[in-house]
Amino acid sequence: MYIKADKSTLFLTKDRELDQTPILFIHGFTGSSQSWKTIRNEIDIPSISIDIPGHNKSTFNNLKKSYYFKDFANELYMALNEINVKELHICGYSLGGRLAISFAAKYPSMIKSLLLESTSLGIEDRDIREERYQKDLNISTSISENLNEFVKNWESNKLFEMQETRNKPEYENQREIRTSHNKDQLSNSLKTFSVGNMPYMLRQYQKFNFPISIINGKDDINYIKEGRIMLKLNNNSKQYIINNASHNVHLENEGMYLDVFSDIYN
Repeated sequence: MYIKADKSTLFLTKDRELDQTPILFIHGFTGSSQSWKTIRNEIDIPSISIDIPGHNKSTFNNLKKSYYFKDFANELYMALNEINVKELHICGYSLGGRLAISFAAKYPSMIKSLLLESTSLGIEDRDIREERYQKDLNISTSISENLNEFVKNWESNKLFEMQETRNKPEYENQREIRTSHNKDQLSNSLKTFSVGNMPYMLRQYQKFNFPISIINGKDDINYIKEGRIMLKLNNNSKQYIINNASHNVHLENEGMYLDVFSDIYN
């Protein structure tokens, strides 16, 4: 379903009647709501999945108008209210995890739990944050110039090097999703949701008083470190490290991901 707000038009799917507290799945950069299809088909809990603005069917209403993390939180809140969701679990991967943290900081009373896969609280050092933002602006330009070339370069990232070997069907599905985006919308999404454009969320995260599950792939050393930082900051958190996986755990080791998921929610 499409829900039009002031700054974006959000596309959400729900798999069935929401007869109990649902899980909202938020994908990572270059993904879509379809990135979670296999996982959603295997769980027994009602679920919702959303396209992040600039991805697939969710769009920025005006590419020239500023959009911030807080705008996404507010417009997601409106969308959930539209479908009568008053409380939820959120599962977010990478960028989706950062958006989940941002939403939970703004609307903590709605959150039953967070599952954060391969994500972080942002960048604390302002100079490093600005450097990262400038880097992402350059990548954003490359997206608008040649989407297919960008996807080729993006897939060569070391974080993703074993994906095709570990799960070729989902890897190919992921490539199809990546190359189907509108290049100008996706370019704007990176400018908007760059980790360099995100407030550092440490203080907000420390205040969360609901269960937090942190999932990392064993090969993703840097994000394991980020997960350990988050683990130490909040006593409600628990970290899971999954073998035979790097950054995109739910793609690379689907079976173990579902085992952990079952442990968390059953």
